[in-house]
Amino acid sequence: MSKRKCKFTEKLATKYKLFVKGRNEEEAKCVPCDSFVSVGSKGAADLEKHISTEKHKKSLQASSSCMKLDNFFVQKNSSVDFKLKAAEGTLAYHTVSHHQSYRSLDCTSSLLKKIIPDSEITAKFGCGRTKTEAIVNHVLSPHAQETLISSLNSVNFYGIGTDASNHGATKMFPVVVQYFQWFNGIQTQVLELSALSSETAEAISKYLITTIKKFNITSKCIAFSGDNANVNFGGLARRGQKNVLSNMKQDLNSDIVGIGCPAHILHNCIQHGADSLQCDVDYIIFKIFNYFSIYTVRTEALKEFCNFVEISYQPLLYHSKTRWLSMFPAIERILKLYPALKSYFESQQDCPAMLRKFFESEFSEMYLWLLDSTMHIFHVNVALIEKENISILEVQDILASVLTALQGRLSEQFIPLKVRSQLNVLREKGLQKEVNDFKEQVWQFYTKCIDYLEKWAAPLAEFNSFQWMLLNDTNFKFNDILPCIEFLSKKGVEINDTKLIDEIILLKDSLTTKIQNEEFLSLSLDKKWSYYFKQLKHIDLSSELLKICEFYFAIPAHNAAVERIFSLIAAQWTKERNRLSIESIKSLIVLKFNLKMSCEEYYNYLWTIPIF
Repeated sequence: MSKRKCKFTEKLATKYKLFVKGRNEEEAKCVPCDSFVSVGSKGAADLEKHISTEKHKKSLQASSSCMKLDNFFVQKNSSVDFKLKAAEGTLAYHTVSHHQSYRSLDCTSSLLKKIIPDSEITAKFGCGRTKTEAIVNHVLSPHAQETLISSLNSVNFYGIGTDASNHGATKMFPVVVQYFQWFNGIQTQVLELSALSSETAEAISKYLITTIKKFNITSKCIAFSGDNANVNFGGLARRGQKNVLSNMKQDLNSDIVGIGCPAHILHNCIQHGADSLQCDVDYIIFKIFNYFSIYTVRTEALKEFCNFVEISYQPLLYHSKTRWLSMFPAIERILKLYPALKSYFESQQDCPAMLRKFFESEFSEMYLWLLDSTMHIFHVNVALIEKENISILEVQDILASVLTALQGRLSEQFIPLKVRSQLNVLREKGLQKEVNDFKEQVWQFYTKCIDYLEKWAAPLAEFNSFQWMLLNDTNFKFNDILPCIEFLSKKGVEINDTKLIDEIILLKDSLTTKIQNEEFLSLSLDKKWSYYFKQLKHIDLSSELLKICEFYFAIPAHNAAVERIFSLIAAQWTKERNRLSIESIKSLIVLKFNLKMSCEEYYNYLWTIPIF
């Protein structure tokens, strides 16, 4: 009968601290000698025999001037081991959270040992750029993604969204998911981030389908969100078959909801209206900015004109056609500097003919004041739409308020007072025809905006059956909910009406007697529903209501979350950090976007999970 071989156990490792595990269980590695010792025959006796050799004694003597080996090796699962891992994990999270370079950690690691020499943790701390990037890419970010998948598996529905942004020659496509947690409200997180070589409907839909199949969550997807480009939805009528939404419906065999971004609708609405004006203000803003942006001599000359007309100089602002909120402040800045700008360009012999013509016109400033007045409506409401935890019906109400404001301006034939006073001056100069032409442009401007908004906001009417969920009226009847049940049934979601009626009665009782307090009324809509669910004795008491909430709040109200991710990518992937791989960028974004914790909170969080 063969004798069972000995193994290098944790007990031996604790007793003989100069040895670590070897290439297999029957070996130990002597650290001072950098050689392997077999323990299969006699176990501890084999180690004692090696220790008594001349080779070992010389190797140990050579390292006697160094610190004790205990300072370099941390016992696995010891208190120091946990603290060290938590410290390294938190520093990695801190680096990502504050957009710091991995390169800086080569200095940080050694600096900590210098400035905190009496710390047991910093003495063993060794978290340079390579190790930190590995921790982020292979530990922290995968854990954040696993947590997201676990959350998605715990709910019935989620919505998905994407868009494209270029980083040099790389076209980035983040995949964002939105879902509702009964205890925490709407959650919006990054599921995937990849680079695609094509922006075709086929490539995008294949990417989305592949992503959700990889995580086995295809059956829960009920909505797709993107900007209003034809590649996503096939135009306003959505009759085309070669677009992302149609492809996803076919691949998933499900009638998923398609949501065009309402913020894009408002942005395109004001641009559509402005195109009816005889002055291309959008291009003028761009032209003025470029004229001064890189020319110090021109800027200094403009400052002198500002001093002459007693205006405080402020830098001109850039306006991007794809950035929804940039036009309003750019117009405001030009209006503040208008007297100086007008004097400057009228004095220049060699300047762009378009700018000269613009500032020589009697109506140029009026166009700016008209757009400034109207842009205020759009600017305020786009900011409201872009709020993180907003629902689709709340967005619909915002669009309706913008439409009402525009219709009111047209019916009242509203013209800003500053424009009206300048028109009166021109009328006294005998320019009655020109004044009338300008006023006709104003009415046409309002009309174009109204027509565009009415057309593009119309698809949101399909969600009107969820109006009762806004909780504006606690006297709603069960019959008010029947259209909602029918809508969900058409989408393949069955609601048990027998359970639902009891849940509605309980909800109405709570709304009228228990939770109509100041705290509840100040909450966002999703948090109101979360507040209600949390005060129940058990969530199963509202299983059908929860199912409806999970569907409704999984519908993305906008695509602004993707735009925020692009901003994060730009902040992380700078000129100084241009060697980052796509994998590293994905890990950074998943960690930064999905985890809303302070560094101190994250340190405490690491102690609660076995991710190391």
